[in-house]
Amino acid sequence: MKTFFALLIMACLSVLSIPGFAQYENLKPAENRPEPGGNMVAFNETFFARHAARRSPDPLIAAMVNAINTDSLRATLTELQSWGSRFLMNDNHREIAVSLQNRFLAYGYTDVKLDSFYLAIQNWNGLHDSAWQYNVVCTLRGRSAPDEIYVTGGHWDSFSTTDPFHEAPGVNDNGTAVAATLEMARVMRQFNYQPEATVRMVLYAAEELGLFGSRYAAATDRQQGKDIRYMLNLDMISNNPENLQQVKIYRYLGFEWAGNVAADATQRYTGLSVVFPSNNANSGSDSYPYWLEGFPSAYYEEIHFSPNWHLPSDTVGNCNIPYLRQVTGGALATLAEQQRLPHPRNLTSHSASESVHLQWLPTDNAFVAGYNIYRSDSAGGTFQKINTLPVNDTMYSDIPPLVNKQFYYSITTVNDSLEESGLSNEVIGARINFCDSLLVIANTKGTKTTPDSVRAFYQAVLDTIPYRWVDANALFQPDLNLLSRYRTIFWMSNTIEAESMNTTLYQSMMAFTENGGNLLFAGFNPGKFWIGSQVPYPLDVPEDIYFHGCFKIDSIDKKVQSMLCGANAAAEGYEALSIDSSKCMDKNFPGQIYNIEVYTPDDPGTVIYRFDSRYDSVTSYGKMKHRPVGIEYMGTDHKSILLSFPLWYLDTADAHRFVHFVMNRKFRTHTGLADLRGHSGIGLEVYPNPARREVTIQIHPLREGVLQLSLASAEGRVFPVTTQRVPAGSGQIRFAAALLPPGQYQVVAVYEGFTETCKLIIVR
Repeated sequence: MKTFFALLIMACLSVLSIPGFAQYENLKPAENRPEPGGNMVAFNETFFARHAARRSPDPLIAAMVNAINTDSLRATLTELQSWGSRFLMNDNHREIAVSLQNRFLAYGYTDVKLDSFYLAIQNWNGLHDSAWQYNVVCTLRGRSAPDEIYVTGGHWDSFSTTDPFHEAPGVNDNGTAVAATLEMARVMRQFNYQPEATVRMVLYAAEELGLFGSRYAAATDRQQGKDIRYMLNLDMISNNPENLQQVKIYRYLGFEWAGNVAADATQRYTGLSVVFPSNNANSGSDSYPYWLEGFPSAYYEEIHFSPNWHLPSDTVGNCNIPYLRQVTGGALATLAEQQRLPHPRNLTSHSASESVHLQWLPTDNAFVAGYNIYRSDSAGGTFQKINTLPVNDTMYSDIPPLVNKQFYYSITTVNDSLEESGLSNEVIGARINFCDSLLVIANTKGTKTTPDSVRAFYQAVLDTIPYRWVDANALFQPDLNLLSRYRTIFWMSNTIEAESMNTTLYQSMMAFTENGGNLLFAGFNPGKFWIGSQVPYPLDVPEDIYFHGCFKIDSIDKKVQSMLCGANAAAEGYEALSIDSSKCMDKNFPGQIYNIEVYTPDDPGTVIYRFDSRYDSVTSYGKMKHRPVGIEYMGTDHKSILLSFPLWYLDTADAHRFVHFVMNRKFRTHTGLADLRGHSGIGLEVYPNPARREVTIQIHPLREGVLQLSLASAEGRVFPVTTQRVPAGSGQIRFAAALLPPGQYQVVAVYEGFTETCKLIIVR
């Protein structure tokens, strides 16, 4: 199972999809390389480093690292420089690939091949050309886990902005990766090294004009279902004129552990210390396509970006060979350490009422004796081991000590010597106990909270339905501590810009629906919120992304200028929705809104609303007319309803009918507030009810805090009652009901950042 972030990137960005063919149009090679510099974090300052097991270097790995030879590295760099240029469209590029293939064969490897693909270049600086390209692939088959593959290497082609055909020695970029990979291969043969998993050493073609060699390789591995456990890329690893004892390792979003284990091995087996650049989606080198395909990736780069990049001056004389030797040692140590103590992969959790079930990816590595399970009550906190003996299975059930309390879990691999790997990815879990109350979440941006006018609108819409209101923003993101208490959630986003979903919230929402929770989501750009801010339109949503599973969405599209004036009902029981004529996003288009996503549902999702527009479907304003903008899923596992626009813009009566129909007829759940004492609420009690003259409100706050009390009428008018500091315990607040018009009201209490409501009827 892929991680959420890897799946997100796969969904948002396209890579080479036709094995053996690539096309290149109007892309300057310099755009592939990120700008040097930026903020960096030292490995020693990370959570992983603080919790890493303190192990002594393994004697065999240390001996192999010490056997890396500067003369051997220099000889390879000198040979590469002698070609003059290794530009991908030179006539000699196949000859160079064969020469590199022969180097692996000379060391005694037998599984070495040229993996070819066809590349067509269209109009790069006036160049129109095509040619077969050749990745050089050397495979050392694993002993106990041959189907688990560890990839390392870098690109062998070169480029120069002055004359790529003749003056592109490319020694640092990227002859250093070629030299390092060949040297690792030489040393492993010298020691007759036999890895447990398969090690694949790849020298990639055609990197400089678009990462084509690695795009082809990664896409092919994904299509063939290869189990790529790790990709360690090397690119520009010898520029260090000041002899600084540092190296950069780029980590990728969702696979930070891949950079962490490389940093740990590098610092234990070499004199280098590691820093992590802030760019966690670096698109400038051959690890990037592997990350896009969902494979764990990391890559080494020199501490200071070379001033000779893409110039004829990128020669052996400008390379620090002893520094290159240390970086090569770090890469070799990383690969070898992952053979004797592989990092645990893909830890997932499933929260249920009685336990938290953990599961992770198995391995056939013969060195692995089991796993240790760790639990913490806070993110990045102090983890305590909860198993006595190593767990031999790939699953574990834990019974946390508290219900509706979120806990954090991580695991380690244990080898035969009972040495442990670093901690795995962190997941959350809780024993879930739904109460019969409604949670309303307003998704905002930055530190903003919902304006009073918007709150008043939703109070009128919810009317007699009791609920608790929470503003989700940069200061507060819901998690299982909150979500595990509620059977029904109404999630809204009234602005185009809102806080995006983080990992904890993503896992929490999965746990909520997995346990049968009901979810109504209405707001702008649900696809961007649930999948990622870089969602391209149109997008086919992969089945293993939560957005697909939760709402049964097969594809998303959007034409920003399309104007929506309402939504036509497309399923039984629903009624048409109209945009309030007094509301708009642009004053030139009253009663209309834009920037609306449309969907194609996957079975068993059902269309409930379609895009209505005042404009013909052949115009840009009416382009999305009749397309689905509302989807429901009424499953036995959970129930969900999705609208791609906020209720805030609707006519109040329309929104009222819609919400009450969903809560009473679709979700069919009692939405009265349970006794919330013991949680974070105040346990409102109102009497007499109905009331004529005086109303008494009984409260039960857990701690001292500020209470804001008001009444909201069915028409949306708000009548403040009091704002005061209340002590912990029980208390009463009284006010004169005779001063208010008769009718239905909601008593709204805001306390400790939460909102509780209850129904009140005033009569005469």
